[in-house]
Amino acid sequence: MTRRQLEESLEKGEIRNQYLLVGKEPLLIDRALDAIKESLKVDESFDLDVFSLPDAELEEIMAKLFLMPFVSAQRLVVVRDLEEVLKSELDVFAETISSRNSSNCLVLTYELDRNSRTDKPMLGKLKAMFPKAEDVLCSADYGSVRRWIQSRVRRDNLNLGDSLVEYLEKEFSNDVTGLKNELDKIENYLYEAGNIDGSGMKDLAKGLCNLSKYQMVDAFMNGNSNTLQIFEELQPSVPASAVLVDALTRGIVFRARRKDGVTHRNRTALVDVVAQLAVIDRKVKTSSVFERLSMELFILRNAGVFKNGVLYGR
Repeated sequence: MTRRQLEESLEKGEIRNQYLLVGKEPLLIDRALDAIKESLKVDESFDLDVFSLPDAELEEIMAKLFLMPFVSAQRLVVVRDLEEVLKSELDVFAETISSRNSSNCLVLTYELDRNSRTDKPMLGKLKAMFPKAEDVLCSADYGSVRRWIQSRVRRDNLNLGDSLVEYLEKEFSNDVTGLKNELDKIENYLYEAGNIDGSGMKDLAKGLCNLSKYQMVDAFMNGNSNTLQIFEELQPSVPASAVLVDALTRGIVFRARRKDGVTHRNRTALVDVVAQLAVIDRKVKTSSVFERLSMELFILRNAGVFKNGVLYGR
């Protein structure tokens, strides 16, 4: 069944004991799961258990599946990331699940390969592996993308023209999860920059698709002169400066752990760089008005300390 058919059946009070949510879009899988939660009226504090199959023990999952609910009509057991395990392990899990009957509700999620040309072979295999589960294909219906964009625009009062809505609909028709992230970026930009015309906004949307905080980290670690420019361009699309401080710290620690990253003679330089970041981190956490200026000065002062990822003392 489709996600829409699932919602219609849930509205009628038709709830199965097993569901298999399959799709390429994590966001749509989560929405289908939320619909099941809402229909069950499950108390998430007592009667909800969520597992990630690569990390969870089968015995623990089965124990929860057969545990009586505390305050809800049914316990909800969610097992995510089935696609992350080997086929042999998934076969064992599927055989165990299919051989038992539980009065609780089990929801399984499987994220399909986004680059796969066809989903039918995998869908057929999954249906055969979990015959007791109601399979739900979580994909975008025709017109859904435009409705979601328009709903988000109305909800957050975003100043987006028809041309940008059409661009987003076309660009992200097969990537609903990416669409959500893109709208978050645009909303952050509007919050800081205010209004912008349609053509400028379209250029912004295209540019943000290719902009990442790790580009700034790589530029900084390679001693590139455009590090500060990337930092400035990232400002509208990050929710807080703490994100960039965290990314820089992780990058420095990663490079420093390499054998060629730090030698005895330049440990002093490394300690100094990390100490500067610690000061900036305190400014961020105390909402200092100088946090952005501090980051700019840090980049100007230290971008040349790293060259091709290797730390050089001064």
